[in-house]
Amino acid sequence: MTKVYSLGIRREDKNRWERRAPLAPSHVEELVKKGIKVVVQPSTLRNYPNVLYERAGAIIQEDLKECDVIVAVKEVPSEYLYNDKTYIFFSHTIKAQPYNMAMLDEINKKRIRLIDYERITDDQNRRLVRFGSFAGYAGMIDMLHALGDRLLAKGFSTPFLHVGYSYVYSKLESAMEAVKAIGEEISQVGLPDDLLPFTFAFTSDGAVSQGALKIFKLLPHKMVTPDEMVELVKNKKGERGILYGTIITSEHMVAPIDPEKKFNKSEYYADPSQYKPIFCEKYAPYISCIINCMYWDAKYPRLITIRQMEELVETNNSRLIGVADISADVNGSLEFLMTTTSIDSPLYIYDPKTQEVHDPTTDQQYMYRDGILFLAVDNLPTEFPKEATQWFGDHLLQFMEQVIKSDTKLPYEKMTDIAPEMKRAIITCHGSLTPPFEYITELRKKREELTTRILILGAGSVSYPTISYLARNPSHKLTVGDISMEQSKKAASYDPECQTVVIDVQDQEKLDELVKKHRVVVSLLPDDLTLLVAKSCIRNKKHMVSPGYMSSEMEALDKDAKEAGVTLLNEMGLDPGIDHLEACRVINDAHSKGGKVRTFVSWCGGLPAPESSDNPLGYKFTWSPKEIISGVTNDSKFRRDGQDIFIPGSEVYKRVQPVDIFPALSLEGVPNRDCLHLTKTYGIESVNTLFRGTIRYKGFCQVMEAAVEIGLLDTTTKSHLSPSAPPMSWNLAMRHILPIPQSEGIPTQELLRRKLRTRRGYPSKGYDDDKITYILYVFEWLNIFSESENIAQCGNYFEAFTELLKTKLNLLPSERDLIILHNVVGIEWDGGKHETKTSTLVYYGSKDQSAVSTVVGLPVAIAAELLVENSIKEVGAIRPITKEFYKPMLKSLRNEGISFIHRSEFDKI
Repeated sequence: MTKVYSLGIRREDKNRWERRAPLAPSHVEELVKKGIKVVVQPSTLRNYPNVLYERAGAIIQEDLKECDVIVAVKEVPSEYLYNDKTYIFFSHTIKAQPYNMAMLDEINKKRIRLIDYERITDDQNRRLVRFGSFAGYAGMIDMLHALGDRLLAKGFSTPFLHVGYSYVYSKLESAMEAVKAIGEEISQVGLPDDLLPFTFAFTSDGAVSQGALKIFKLLPHKMVTPDEMVELVKNKKGERGILYGTIITSEHMVAPIDPEKKFNKSEYYADPSQYKPIFCEKYAPYISCIINCMYWDAKYPRLITIRQMEELVETNNSRLIGVADISADVNGSLEFLMTTTSIDSPLYIYDPKTQEVHDPTTDQQYMYRDGILFLAVDNLPTEFPKEATQWFGDHLLQFMEQVIKSDTKLPYEKMTDIAPEMKRAIITCHGSLTPPFEYITELRKKREELTTRILILGAGSVSYPTISYLARNPSHKLTVGDISMEQSKKAASYDPECQTVVIDVQDQEKLDELVKKHRVVVSLLPDDLTLLVAKSCIRNKKHMVSPGYMSSEMEALDKDAKEAGVTLLNEMGLDPGIDHLEACRVINDAHSKGGKVRTFVSWCGGLPAPESSDNPLGYKFTWSPKEIISGVTNDSKFRRDGQDIFIPGSEVYKRVQPVDIFPALSLEGVPNRDCLHLTKTYGIESVNTLFRGTIRYKGFCQVMEAAVEIGLLDTTTKSHLSPSAPPMSWNLAMRHILPIPQSEGIPTQELLRRKLRTRRGYPSKGYDDDKITYILYVFEWLNIFSESENIAQCGNYFEAFTELLKTKLNLLPSERDLIILHNVVGIEWDGGKHETKTSTLVYYGSKDQSAVSTVVGLPVAIAAELLVENSIKEVGAIRPITKEFYKPMLKSLRNEGISFIHRSEFDKI
């Protein structure tokens, strides 16, 4: 019995716009005449309706399992990949694209013979079956409309706006007529002078580019060489009614490293390492719109990197309005293509300064934002579905009968029953890659190596801005680890592609296993746990960044870190962190000009915004109360007028002083830790005054002073506060630590007053009546004298008191906080002149993100990115005090809206 061969045509279901098919009804009719059974899945979206396929002799049915060969346009979901079949579709696997490797593995598992349209080529490697020209047509038409929209938002009305997106036209001819119409308008009225000359750069001269050029040439235009384009822009010679086009090929993208050599295309393709990129510097500054149509592979230099685009904008050396990336290659030849788009939402604005993407799904005002317009639709040909299907099928049909009737059981080497053009396109068969595509395995490994894996340990609120920032770059693959899976998942919501893991960093074996899989580790854990992470990073030769203070134990790791070639970057938050960056910038600048730093004072504090400081303490917590309270009871060392001063932790709150930064804000502060090491760190050994302090609103410090005095910050274990002890009211707990009264009838408030009242002969150990009255008022508000509210049974008074403060001083979701950082640098210049420079940073949080989290999480993220990019060369246990830190980081922070106000004045003589 003669075998009846069958072909299945799959219904496209990737999105509602995918209305193409690999074969039109006319092609089906030809195959049916040759005795081939054609089964077409029903579709109400396909541009050719079911009835036309039926009339051509096809069977309309859902099930394709019995078909010998199944054809589609886009990738096929796993559940519709059937064992031992032949599939033909655009697989997007030949560059080891990460997003389709799981599909490729599934195809091999099911022993499928996969044929990819992209690799159907002649013996000169020219593609024979493609939609390329239609991608060019649609991409160029869509970009013209997009330019009109963007320019309108920028205050320019142009004819570009009067052409629609490609899909609104029933056929290509109608769209081309619309383009001609705006061309006539451009000829008559021209473009605004501020936009002239308006230049389009088309990358490559392949089919996609030719399609885009065909549309472009319907407009009044002049084609020029890239060098002529540069001269036009430099000399402002452009005509109002003319658009200028140039074609960028490989000779304009790179040049030989050896200045004695000339560009040689075949040599460049054979060994790109002998060439350096030149496009960004030589041509990019002169282009108004890039139409990117080129194929790119990671072994070749990019046209423009993320950093290069940032620098072009920062130096005001870019006139780039928009990019139509028809290649839709994320992080490809244009590295700053951060994501592809869809026909539903084809545009976004990319801000090179911040690497942020503004799109209509998250920002209704996106079109008005600063940055570069991007169009990166990844299925442009479907905007002309009928013509694209007919064109594609016309070229595919010649190969189909042989493929359908071929013997799939033959070894690849013996598959001579299909045309060589099709054999070249067989990616897999019999459960493995075919010899021409075995390179994909190695390429997958290399891509994996190129993927930057960053581990973030600690999933508290500080991690949220860290994750959000690093996730902007698609080449970053993030893992968030925490001892709490709930916390990890909450943090990972800021990056949908982020992996989560439960990890106890005290388990060395598991920690090492996790660390070794990543390139950079961010530790947002307490200092003692960060030390364990640092040791793991040394063992596994991975870089680490942390906002925590550089402890003596961390400093002791310096030698081991250097020997391992590892950077352990500490003090990379706000204070310490941003304060170092700004201080070193000012100090090093003064030193370079011959100045001597005589004074350095730095104040910093996180506070509720004024409108949210609605409690007697004028304070609310945005992170760990224990960290905040204990942080300002550390011993303090500073220098004043040449004298080094030591203040024990128990006395710190007694050294409160007014902080006059803003006359309208009543601020006070106390010394913050030992800052004398900064004389060496900053290179200011001869400084007369050196001080770091913590800022609070007025009134907070005297309450904390009283809390220290009566023992509320005592960490000594108390049996009556153990978890197993009977419940105890706050009032009774207070009576345990106040002087034992002669009479039990004395109220606790009075006992506290007696404890704090000034003793004769000891004025520094007492409080005046006004101060005591205020403290009693605050303690009443805290319910410390309550006989009904129980103290938390946490083992000691410090834990119980901070737990109480946490419940009373919690920043509500509807409230916001702020941080203030104020550096004062006194500089002595030659001739005795004295200059005082101040740097003041004020940053408000939002309802979504606290200021404290942002100004700690962002510097950590920026530093991690610098480590990823190998921009930091210093190894060892270090602080961010050199130019390689403060120059790029302060710029990146400015881009994020975190910037200093600088003031300077000279002493009057």
